[in-house]
This record gives sequence, structure tokens and C-alpha cells, in this order.
Amino acid sequence: MYDDYYFDECEDEYAGTYAHDVAGYSDDDIDTVFDGDPDAYWNID
Repeated sequence: MYDDYYFDECEDEYAGTYAHDVAGYSDDDIDTVFDGDPDAYWNID
């Protein structure tokens, strides 16, 4: 069985999205700033 801590360290919920991979936002940032929608990145002014 995988430990939750180990899984969190190896997997990113938003990996593969522009906001995560290119802009460098963490999963926590995306959850907080974009309400969990990484596609909302385009709306930043």
C-alpha cells in the first residue's frame, strides 16, 4: 500500500496544466487562487 505522504510527493493533481507546469503554480495555489480550476489562469490581470 502507498502512504498518502509518498503519493502526494510523487503525484501532482494539476500536473500537465499550463498554470502548474509553465507558470509554476503549486497545487495549493491553484486550489486557493483559481478555486481548483487551472484553466482559469488565463484570467489573471
